[in-house]
Amino acid sequence: MLYSSPVADGKTRQTDATHWVVLADARDLSPSEQQDLAAWLNADARNLGAYVQAKSVYQALNYRTTAQNERSTAHRSTPATTRRLFMGAAVAAGLVGLCMPEKMHDHFVMRHRGRQAPQQYVWNGNRVTVDARSGAYFSSSKTKNIMQVADGRIGMEIRRNQTWISAGALKLVGKNTNFDIKLQGETIILSLYAGTMNWLREAQHHAITSPQVFHFSNSKSDSPELIKSHPLTGDALLVQQAWRNGQIILNNSTLQAAVEEFNQYSDTQCLISSNSLNQRKISGSFDLLKIKDFAQAVSFLLGCKTKYEKGKILFYV
Repeated sequence: MLYSSPVADGKTRQTDATHWVVLADARDLSPSEQQDLAAWLNADARNLGAYVQAKSVYQALNYRTTAQNERSTAHRSTPATTRRLFMGAAVAAGLVGLCMPEKMHDHFVMRHRGRQAPQQYVWNGNRVTVDARSGAYFSSSKTKNIMQVADGRIGMEIRRNQTWISAGALKLVGKNTNFDIKLQGETIILSLYAGTMNWLREAQHHAITSPQVFHFSNSKSDSPELIKSHPLTGDALLVQQAWRNGQIILNNSTLQAAVEEFNQYSDTQCLISSNSLNQRKISGSFDLLKIKDFAQAVSFLLGCKTKYEKGKILFYV
């Protein structure tokens, strides 16, 4: 199972998720109900996971949605009301697992923009780190785990069973590995810190080894190409993984690169006034959520000035 701490009121969340799934199946949601559902989903990342799981259970009962029933008279003999009552009773009785025999339990984790550190989870004995503004779909059975990256960056330490990973058109499988995978525009970046993974390409398995960083094309093709790769040595391993603990380690990095990283984690956005200041270099270790501490350090180290406005920090000379 995928879980985080502290543990929230899971029973209430599950009941709310069931309510929305049943209601959406019964009829089209009104505009106000759609707004209420969106607000509930955005209130807590775990709400989305509960909603997806409830919907999976609902569909696992071998029924079709109301719209599908209307198109197929062969299924009209089973009233939607019966299904809704059974679904509510099953969840209330804690029978969700029984409704999905041998079916992979589905989860979805989504981080929202804002002052949030990367969130860590334990999923079937494996450690998962979800970056800000990132999401992934997780499925599992007793012998097989699947992770599909939807957006952003996901870190994983695979400790149990083989895991199948997909990001765009890229397909990978690994066991006893430690890696980050990131969707970045037209590129997929795989940072493999430990272990070996198989790249599934054109019905063949290509072994890729650690510690290396691999850049793949993220085209619509079913066969992504390896653009480039480079080894990870020494301190680079620590630098690459620092984000998992809400840290950023800058080693002679440009101010522009540092600002782009910080801007992912804060509603306060950093701006740079000139191209020359963009390329100035900075080193140090910083907390990703303490953007004002970073701004003070930049002012001191680079001898530049800072201007604080609502929602903005401007660096200028």
